[in-house]
Amino acid sequence: MELFRIRFINKIRPDTIEIRYRAVLEAHSSDTIFEGHQCFNRHYLDYTILKNGEVALRAITNIFSALPEGLVLDKVSFEQSHDRNLLQVPTKEFFDNLDNYIINNNQLNRVIQKTNADKKLIDTKLITELRIG
Repeated sequence: MELFRIRFINKIRPDTIEIRYRAVLEAHSSDTIFEGHQCFNRHYLDYTILKNGEVALRAITNIFSALPEGLVLDKVSFEQSHDRNLLQVPTKEFFDNLDNYIINNNQLNRVIQKTNADKKLIDTKLITELRIG
């Protein structure tokens, strides 16, 4: 088992919203093992997917599908948007849905987990970063 983390960074421009994500190993080398981005035209966008975390869920799913099973997600960090009317960090409810999604798709071995009262819970760390600039 080898640990990795995912970092989401966004760029809000007058006509577009871009979500970038990078998965890196937690080892000393911090090698990039997956990199992706999605760019949305603001004039043709349903902002719901940016406010409820669906874009992040889809990105995490893509990363899981591309990486070998021996890699386990240790933490996910999100850049807090400067305009929360357009883009928000996913809520706890979103991650409850992520738990269900991961369990329903038999991907529990891809995340840090713990057992609580005979129930497996995802224990991957979630971090919100406020970045300036």
